[in-house]
Amino acid sequence: MNFAQSAHRLTLVVGEADADARVRVGLIGELDFDEADRLRDAVDGAIEQFGPAHVALDATELAFLDSAGIRALLQCRDSAEKVGATLSVEGVSPIVHQVLRVTELLEYLRVTTVVDV
Repeated sequence: MNFAQSAHRLTLVVGEADADARVRVGLIGELDFDEADRLRDAVDGAIEQFGPAHVALDATELAFLDSAGIRALLQCRDSAEKVGATLSVEGVSPIVHQVLRVTELLEYLRVTTVVDV
């Protein structure tokens, strides 16, 4: 059985390191099994390129998050920590907040704000 390759449902916007050595990665769309590797690759690439002190994942426009997406977020945090950087998730939608609250990851992922959508 052949399945068609799915179109990307997650847009990633990686900024450059600012004066405080912070890199912002914007997540727009859906973070699921099909998109998890792309997030990990983007964060790993930003860490390698900029050597930031902090990685801020802007999830303001993240509309969906499944277990594979959660795992990807945790792996991104691990990648940051391996080089001595910190990671936070800044601005989550109410549905993403609920998923992270139920899984008790709000504090671990340093979720900062919930935005109305």
